[in-house]
Amino acid sequence: MKATRYVGHLAVIAVSLSPLVSAWPSWPRWLPEMDSLVVRADETSSTDEKPTPTSTTTTNGKPGPPLTTTNLNTGGRPKATGTGDGSKNGTSTSPPKHTMYNEQDPAGSVVMVTPAITMGSQLYKIKDYVTFGWNYTNLQGTPTAIDVLAACSKASNTWTLTQNMTFETAGSFTWDTGAYQATAVQSPLLTEEYTLIIYDAESSVSATAEAGYLAPFTGFKFGLYLPKPYQPLGEWKCSTCSAGISATDRRALGAALAMSVLTVLSFTWFVTGLGVLV
Repeated sequence: MKATRYVGHLAVIAVSLSPLVSAWPSWPRWLPEMDSLVVRADETSSTDEKPTPTSTTTTNGKPGPPLTTTNLNTGGRPKATGTGDGSKNGTSTSPPKHTMYNEQDPAGSVVMVTPAITMGSQLYKIKDYVTFGWNYTNLQGTPTAIDVLAACSKASNTWTLTQNMTFETAGSFTWDTGAYQATAVQSPLLTEEYTLIIYDAESSVSATAEAGYLAPFTGFKFGLYLPKPYQPLGEWKCSTCSAGISATDRRALGAALAMSVLTVLSFTWFVTGLGVLV
């Protein structure tokens, strides 16, 4: 305890004599170094700095494990949500039901009214109005719309008269052939025979007939012709007519005359030779 007290006194004496020691021109060699006796306090900073963590990378020449990427979206992907009142309002997208009728029932058909089939083939002049009228028979499944076409087999072409025409129990359509011919540059009407085609717009021309439903109708034929401009009779010339007789006709006429003479002579000899006439 006393030794500790003596050391404290010596330290106080050394501190009090430090100004004199620093001013002393030469410090005795036999004494310890002056800096070891006089200890100065370090300056303190008012701001405490936190150590900055540093990352150490160790390279040992070996490839590390492959890097992996982690989805940081812990909330998951957003999902589309909808709200509703649970009512039955809205439109249904389910396809319409196809009713199956008795297979023994006939398919629906078209019956021409204007013009009637009993009148035979009809001939219409292009540039005139042509009216077609018809009824339906054996029809149980009502079509929503009707398509009407005109087909020409010799021209290998089909003309659409109307599409998606509203269905009515008595169908009718008037075709303005003149208006169509004025605009039909690529496929004009020809002087030919045509077939009227009537079928369900939701079906096709080549559809198979089904019980209760409208079968494609192709039972009416008509003709169209292009009129030629008027020409006076005095200016008209027959391209196939000739005033002279041909060599073939002359030979035929000579053969007919020869047969006539031979017939007369044979009959005369028969009568006089047998004494039929006295």
